[in-house]
Amino acid sequence: MPEIVVAKWFYFTPILECDVYLRSDLHRYNLDANSHRSGTGQRRQVRLLEQIVRFSRCRVMILGMLIGAGGLGSARVAMAAPHQSQAASWSSKAIPKPDDYIGSEICATCHQDEAKSFATNAHTKLVAEHGVKDVSCEDCHGPAKAHVESGGNASTLFRFTKATSKEVDEKCLACHVGNHPNSTRSSHGAGLVGCTNCHSIHKSEPHTASLKEDQPKVCYQCHTDINAAFMQPFHHRVPEGLIKCTDCHDPHGTFQPKMVRLSATQDAICTKCHVETLGPWVYEHPPVKTEGCTLCHSPHGSPNPRLLKRSNVNLLCLQCHSASINFTAPGTPSFHNQANQYQACTVCHVQIHGSNASSVFFK
Repeated sequence: MPEIVVAKWFYFTPILECDVYLRSDLHRYNLDANSHRSGTGQRRQVRLLEQIVRFSRCRVMILGMLIGAGGLGSARVAMAAPHQSQAASWSSKAIPKPDDYIGSEICATCHQDEAKSFATNAHTKLVAEHGVKDVSCEDCHGPAKAHVESGGNASTLFRFTKATSKEVDEKCLACHVGNHPNSTRSSHGAGLVGCTNCHSIHKSEPHTASLKEDQPKVCYQCHTDINAAFMQPFHHRVPEGLIKCTDCHDPHGTFQPKMVRLSATQDAICTKCHVETLGPWVYEHPPVKTEGCTLCHSPHGSPNPRLLKRSNVNLLCLQCHSASINFTAPGTPSFHNQANQYQACTVCHVQIHGSNASSVFFK
């Protein structure tokens, strides 16, 4: 170590000299509050910048010489030794030995209830299909040999109830990252909603994706406002069980707002069922493509027929078709009698989502 210290001091001496030179130069050309407006002050500013640039180049050249000559090679080796030992110790802890696994049959001797429910779980079926035995419990909780030998010390295992949502997600995504690549970037991931908030490996509902409860109950645990929306007189038939939340949303994340899915044609998911609105049309109604279906409709529920956001169709159309500098949509013609409130716009404009025959959507 003494020769390393000497080498460091010898090679860094020019840098110290550059520091002293720059500081003295800065002191010699220091600008006061009155001289910065004059031409002399401007010239001094330019010279100071030149000195700083020369000093930076000098430092870079000296550091390059040190690396090339190997002046810090011995120091680098000496400093790297502790980091290598730390990495080795971490690796030995992260990668357990085969002898550390005892098998799920040993786990079942104490955890009988979990073992019974796990027998019908999808994870167990996959293990059996791939011909793997006695590793199902320890795949998630880690090797259990130390747990058994210590008389049940749970600190030697990975405990999902004690782990943070990020740690739980990392554990699950070690296998499921291919199916859910956007999980950590989704709204659920940003809100620290972990996998175990919705899923239960030991006590899941049958015929579900290992969910704690059936849809939509598991979603209602957080989305209480959506539960109220489905209680409206007109709603999508989610409470009746005809469709599910995941038919329109992907809880593990999408590239669309509110984790909405896209149809097979990369259009709005609404067109998966409402194919009559899909098109393509010769005459498009621009808001259908630019704003989407939710500009006029409330997708979860509404007190109005057809899930419209307004009880009067004319008021819904006039949100855009009004004489205003804020809208590019054409205003209502002068011969339209808006006093006749019971004559809806769609009496004439029947193909409001798009038309192949009429530019004003008459047919």
